[in-house]
Amino acid sequence: MPRTWPADWDARRAGHDCPKCAEGRPAQNPWGVRFFAGRWADAYLKRQPPQPGAAFAVFRGRHVPDPCDFTDDELTGYWADVRTAAKAIEQAYQPCQLNYATFDNAVPHVHTHITPRYLDDPAPGRPLPDWVFHNAPTLTPRQLADQVEQLRHQIPASQA
Repeated sequence: MPRTWPADWDARRAGHDCPKCAEGRPAQNPWGVRFFAGRWADAYLKRQPPQPGAAFAVFRGRHVPDPCDFTDDELTGYWADVRTAAKAIEQAYQPCQLNYATFDNAVPHVHTHITPRYLDDPAPGRPLPDWVFHNAPTLTPRQLADQVEQLRHQIPASQA
């Protein structure tokens, strides 16, 4: 059977040229603006959200290509930080459900997409169709700043 993964995949998993490690802990990156800086993860509101409030959380501290590679403390801490970000999204946007996706096959550094789902959802009970992602609007700088501020207000002071 021919190999289908990139030739440098093992090097990527080992952390060579990892873009998530190289960026450090930026206040923003090309995909979003940070609204939560936790001990183990940073959460970013997406600039081009497929659903209002869509965000992603990135593990910080060292290169970890897969949740199986976490220490017990990292595993607990990461998911606690993801939960803090998700609760802020839930309070700010009032979705009827949140979806979580941790793929790590494009960039092998643990990160989790948090996608709110709403009562007028185009695919209730199923994954969002590709057209939702392809037609996602880009937030204006003002919209992004306002929504990030709204999310930050939902983070308890003890966790901010």
